[in-house]
Amino acid sequence: MKKTKLFSKLIRSYVYFALTLGLVAAVFLMIALDIDTQTIEFTLPTLLLMLGLFGMSIYIFSQLMVKRITRPLEHIAEAIERMGKGEYKERLSITADYEFSVIQHRFNEMAESLEQAERENRRLQDSKQRMLADLSHDLKTPVTTIQGYAKALQVGLVDSEEKKERYLQLIYNKATVVTALIDDLFRLSKLERPDYPISVEQGDLAELLREIAADYYDSMEEKGMVMELDIPSGEVMADYDPGLMRRAIANLLSNAVQHNTGGTVVLIALEELAEDVRIRVQDNGGGISDELKDVIFDPFVRGDAARPGDGGTGLGLAISKQILELHRGELRLDNRNGLTVFELVVCKKSGTGEPAAGQEA
Repeated sequence: MKKTKLFSKLIRSYVYFALTLGLVAAVFLMIALDIDTQTIEFTLPTLLLMLGLFGMSIYIFSQLMVKRITRPLEHIAEAIERMGKGEYKERLSITADYEFSVIQHRFNEMAESLEQAERENRRLQDSKQRMLADLSHDLKTPVTTIQGYAKALQVGLVDSEEKKERYLQLIYNKATVVTALIDDLFRLSKLERPDYPISVEQGDLAELLREIAADYYDSMEEKGMVMELDIPSGEVMADYDPGLMRRAIANLLSNAVQHNTGGTVVLIALEELAEDVRIRVQDNGGGISDELKDVIFDPFVRGDAARPGDGGTGLGLAISKQILELHRGELRLDNRNGLTVFELVVCKKSGTGEPAAGQEA
């Protein structure tokens, strides 16, 4: 963009206007001046011609000012008014001098930022409403079951000790589901704080992965699933909070166990790069639809739209993602080629500052 100052253009315009007036005066003198008698004769045609030329000069100059100043200002004022009414898609597209071009560029940048903020706000509002609805659903179902069985015990509908024990066990199981949901909600609310303190220390991620894999080996074997490991035999050191990182990885494995059936192969892999470490939890099970890919890390989102009572709280992936972000890392999903791949990116040097006192999520 050529940086031509509006001020210099205005000066030139005024100079042109002054020259035009001078030219009008010169033409008038040429017509009205009688050289022989050295007098100026005012006649009606001469006066009308002078006024016409003078008016034409003013009109041309006014049109130049409108084009360079008034019209751009009108466009800007109208755009600001429409934006004030919430029309954040408004963009300026005017041809003007440098100063107005700068205003246009800054205005369009602001409009883009406001539009993005509005989209994010709508997304957060929708997410909040969905979360409240899902929370109500996930709490109401087990609580209703607990009330039903407790009422049956209270009014004496249970006629055998065996049935009584079974009802009590069901009440206990449903109460455990509610407790787990409340614990995860509390954990997620704490992790979403940007100043949440984490206890970062140098640790061996390869050993941590082997320990977590051992914890889930039996549950996968019981469901007829196959676990495969691709973990280096040596140490793979990185900065992380052991408790939080264990929770993030365990949530992914728990998710794989809950949402897949027998015959599914789950691969746990670790790859060390120059600046970071990549952990992959991969399975060839039921997969995740493209519609859910963009929201899978939101609270209460589950792979099955029918929301089966699988014992999960729907918060595991959201918690894992928040943990990775606290470590200045990343959790992402790749569901191509018939595989579901969750990849955790952990920086070798976390850059999270001084380690805080140990505190579990």
